[in-house]
Amino acid sequence: MKKTVLSISSLFLAWALCAQSTVIFEEQFDGGIPDTWEISPGDPEGAVWQWTDNGEADDALVDGVVLPAIFWGTLPAIQSPSVANGVAMYNSDVYDAGGSNVGAGPYPGTQSGSLTSPVVDCSGEEQVYLSFYQFARANANSISTIVEASNDGETWVDFPINRTVAENGRTAEDNLQVIDISEVAAGQATVQVRFTWEGRYYFWLIDDVQLITPPEYEWELDSFFYTPSSFIQPVSQIATDTFAFIIEASNLGTEPIPNFTFKATVQQVVGNNTTTLHTDSLVIDTFAPQIRDSILRIEEVFAPELGVGDYQIRYELYSQDDIAEYTRFNNVQTAPFRVSNALFAKEDDLDVAFRPIAGGDYAIGNFYQMSPLSGNNFVIQDLRFAAAKNAGDGALAGSIVTFLVYRVKDEVEPNWSNFDDATDESLDIAGFGTYEFTAADESFDLITVEVFNLDGEPIELEPGARYFVMASYADENNVIYHAFNDDIDYYTFDLFKVSTVLFRETWFLAGFGPETAAVLRMAIELATATDETPLEDSAMTLFPNPSSEVVNVQLGLEEATPAMLIMADMQGKVLDIREYDNVQKETLQFNVSHLPAGTYLMRVSTDAGTKTKQFIVAK
Repeated sequence: MKKTVLSISSLFLAWALCAQSTVIFEEQFDGGIPDTWEISPGDPEGAVWQWTDNGEADDALVDGVVLPAIFWGTLPAIQSPSVANGVAMYNSDVYDAGGSNVGAGPYPGTQSGSLTSPVVDCSGEEQVYLSFYQFARANANSISTIVEASNDGETWVDFPINRTVAENGRTAEDNLQVIDISEVAAGQATVQVRFTWEGRYYFWLIDDVQLITPPEYEWELDSFFYTPSSFIQPVSQIATDTFAFIIEASNLGTEPIPNFTFKATVQQVVGNNTTTLHTDSLVIDTFAPQIRDSILRIEEVFAPELGVGDYQIRYELYSQDDIAEYTRFNNVQTAPFRVSNALFAKEDDLDVAFRPIAGGDYAIGNFYQMSPLSGNNFVIQDLRFAAAKNAGDGALAGSIVTFLVYRVKDEVEPNWSNFDDATDESLDIAGFGTYEFTAADESFDLITVEVFNLDGEPIELEPGARYFVMASYADENNVIYHAFNDDIDYYTFDLFKVSTVLFRETWFLAGFGPETAAVLRMAIELATATDETPLEDSAMTLFPNPSSEVVNVQLGLEEATPAMLIMADMQGKVLDIREYDNVQKETLQFNVSHLPAGTYLMRVSTDAGTKTKQFIVAK
């Protein structure tokens, strides 16, 4: 195993010495797991906790042989203060796959194993906290990472953590857990803590385990509501996707926090630079001590009017007073999102592929909604998906995937409370398509497939309508694994939010969990180059025409109204979309200097109709 050295020893000293807390016990796993810690035999026997010198779970030792973890990829090492001297690891990936293939390892299937601390004397302490750094990723229906404490070595109390670390969820690599175990440990002379892995895939890294007395000030941002409805949205959707800013916060310290502030900022991201577009805050005069997972919500919402590009929402917690906090590593989180010309997607890349553990036929897909202002302008251009197949299940070539596009019926409530999950009664079929894998297709390739309505025509997307876009794996094809990404957590707090959906004998609107997004993207395009309900010719004038730099769009609408401007090529591919809440007689500019020479379309769309005109880009 390679050695990775991080220059953060001084950071660790500052954290330990300025913590306003007494360290009762500490373990850095310096050079290995000490003999004073008990490593269980594992189930199956041999699937045990190990030590890794580089802070990574990229391989593990089995019967004297180093086997690689096939799903580790390019993940970073755990970012614990003492990572340079090694960490404790449970590597379920290696145990199942053995560096070869799913189920081909020395201990295929679900494994479990425990790592138990030595006895610690806490008899003189009124309160005891457990603190440790972790980097965890799991693939199971239930949480695989279990933390327990005992004061007699026989009765163990579970302290739940990592509620989203299931079904391919993962923590940040610098995740610091601070857990109040006083109910078990306070005033007790024989305290132990136990870390147990129980699952199939992927890993759990832990380091810098401490038992401490509570610090005066320690707060943390536990989780946040992912407010965009999709990671990637066309500008026609983002303009009506109202953003709410909600988080869960904890005060684990013994003192109330004065002037406690929750701040949310929307930023545009260009390279390494960010530009603030919107910011708002919630200030609490006094945030009470020793409370967990308190929901904080900023009253005002944000209606984004954003162009094509990359963005993020930054969530931040701080006190406006000058307070020395125990640790500042867990007070800021960011949520990225993207605005496209014409693409919907719940993710930005391919991480893993999986299927229901129980086997059988299944369908997986995503929920997308059209803007109420989009008019009858758009059809589905294509769908884009990825899948994989184990070599032991046969060749990918010749396998068939069926795609179904459902329109959610209007009578289904916005909160989905009356959705019929037992049947398709809440849905109408809007169209379908099929794809047969070829010999050139490989696992995890991003594949484009066309879908059509029941008459063989492009599927029209209605303004404001809700859609399920599904990939169905049936019969001999149900062994195929659909591709997923687990970088975006669609966790919803007290709001029910549909993202990826699953059908397996019944509908599961929460899919495989809030942090697993199916790779099933939907591209849209202009429905037609002609106007079904044309506006007057004076409704839109383009000049100069031809142009090499800028096209001016002069609107001359009869009355002030919401409107959408759409620029597309002659094949209907959308190049730019802009929405306006209230326009009538205005001149707007579109930069066309980046477009190849040729003929293009510009359309103004209102409730009264549309007007489409051609313009020429000359070079």
